[in-house]
Amino acid sequence: MRKDICLAALLAICCANPASAAKHKSVARPQVQSSGSSGSVMLRTPNPSTPLEHNNRGVELGSKGLWRDAIREHEAALNGDPYNQVFRQNLSGAQMRFGIDLAKRNNNLEAIAHFREALYADPNNAEADRALDQLIQKTKGKNDLATRLHEADEAEINGNFPAAIVEYRKCVLMDDSGPTRAKLGRVMLKQGKIRDAFTELRTAVGKSWPDEAKNDQAECHRQLAEIEKDQAEIARNNNRLAVALKRLENAVIEYRRAATINPNNTDAVHGLVEVARVVISIAPTFNNHLMLAGAYQLAGDYERAKMEYETCWHMDRNNDMLATARRSFHLAVVSHPRSPEIMAATVQKVEDELRKAPNDAELLYIYGRGKEVEGEPDIAMKAYQAAASINPLVFPDLKERLRSLSGQGPPPDKGSEVRPSSSAATATGKEGPGQGKETGPPGKANPPVEQPPKNLGDYQAIESKIGGNDIDGAQNLALALVEKDPHDARGWFLLGRTHEKKNDLDQASVAYRQAAYLKYPEANVALSQVDISRVQPQLKEADEAIRKGNSVGAAASLKDAETLAPNLPIVHRRLAEVLKQLGDSKEAQREAKRADELEKDTK
Repeated sequence: MRKDICLAALLAICCANPASAAKHKSVARPQVQSSGSSGSVMLRTPNPSTPLEHNNRGVELGSKGLWRDAIREHEAALNGDPYNQVFRQNLSGAQMRFGIDLAKRNNNLEAIAHFREALYADPNNAEADRALDQLIQKTKGKNDLATRLHEADEAEINGNFPAAIVEYRKCVLMDDSGPTRAKLGRVMLKQGKIRDAFTELRTAVGKSWPDEAKNDQAECHRQLAEIEKDQAEIARNNNRLAVALKRLENAVIEYRRAATINPNNTDAVHGLVEVARVVISIAPTFNNHLMLAGAYQLAGDYERAKMEYETCWHMDRNNDMLATARRSFHLAVVSHPRSPEIMAATVQKVEDELRKAPNDAELLYIYGRGKEVEGEPDIAMKAYQAAASINPLVFPDLKERLRSLSGQGPPPDKGSEVRPSSSAATATGKEGPGQGKETGPPGKANPPVEQPPKNLGDYQAIESKIGGNDIDGAQNLALALVEKDPHDARGWFLLGRTHEKKNDLDQASVAYRQAAYLKYPEANVALSQVDISRVQPQLKEADEAIRKGNSVGAAASLKDAETLAPNLPIVHRRLAEVLKQLGDSKEAQREAKRADELEKDTK
């Protein structure tokens, strides 16, 4: 064994029990006069230049009772070799022995500080732990959880994070709960002990939490996500993309948990969006785009969420996860409305879905919520009743919404037929899902709704700005109109014109469709023109597929067109022809009938 290691082991024993030094012979060293606070004390160890030599010098200084100098040397040794457990224990022992000496001289506050330093260096120093307990009892009158929590909180507030870590560790031994673990994890994070902080926070979220501390639990999940995100960035910078992706996926999970527990944790929601965007920059897969769509949805950014869902649709339109996610999107829009345009588009989409599945209780509920927001309680009531007749438990608040709108008892019996009213008519004036015929003479459209004279000046201002090519100004005025009154048909029509001028055909279609639903006379023609423009790429794809004899591809393109513009007769007519060629006569007949109905409604 090397002589310097022998000396380290020997002197470590002396540090733990100075009286034992006389029983052992130290390795012969040239005597050196120490400088600094040790004065003219003669030392055997050489002037240190390595971690081991600093440790040996510290042990020798401790054996002579020069604890301040000994602590300084042990700190230098540990800083030079942070993972050396012997050096850590020697530093802890020196801090503890100095604390004992101070306590004997009734210098209690400084003694407490050194006991805490001893435990920060080595949490397993049981003698230092007992000494600290005794001194806390002596100075504070008690040594219970409340006292130690107060001591920990005070240390953290004062920026003394090592002392706070020691005290919170003690609190965890007294109360191993989620909130207490969280306090320890957070102060470790402040001290830069990232790995230990992550372990404590991970343990904390798995512990019990009282209801009043749920927001604190959410914050724990957010902090775990932040750690994962930071570590992912390090891995990405080192070109370890697989590790980075795994870290980012973990961050997404933690951010989502935080936002689920506390939807008002905006930091978690924004973090979720940020991380999801980074994930897509690395791997732009269907699942990752779906993840970003959900993040935008959670943040209330419905425009971007809609764009991401459309991207997913183009990537894998038949994926079951997409259908479920888009339904949750529609529910979010009607539950937390942000924009009348998005609201109108969602109500229309749900209406289209109800034509395919008129007995879907969940869709009926969403439709009712949308109509309730749009200020049409009668239609909302009928939709809620229809949903309740199919499944009264489809949503927890369905029963209360029925009572709120009706002011009376429970939902109707399942046998009663209650469907969305004629207000669910589509942009072309046809019947909505499961509804009766429009009122008025057969074959004739209802007369246009008269616009309130009070808005005439607004309409003129919008048209003037459109004429002057101030499209943004016109759009802002139109948006203000429909936000103030969602039933302003002319306002929706003018809004559609502004979108069309900006070549935003999707939004123009939404606005024109809403205007047509509200019976604005020019809206149907405008809607048809815009929708024809929107589906031109799909129609061209279908033509090209037919030319090549690919009827299956043509049908797929026409179904895409049908999704974009469900009220264009030409799309249904051409799809019927292709389906007939494919031998699907039943579906072809259905599409042909749909085309006939749409053509009849537009006459």
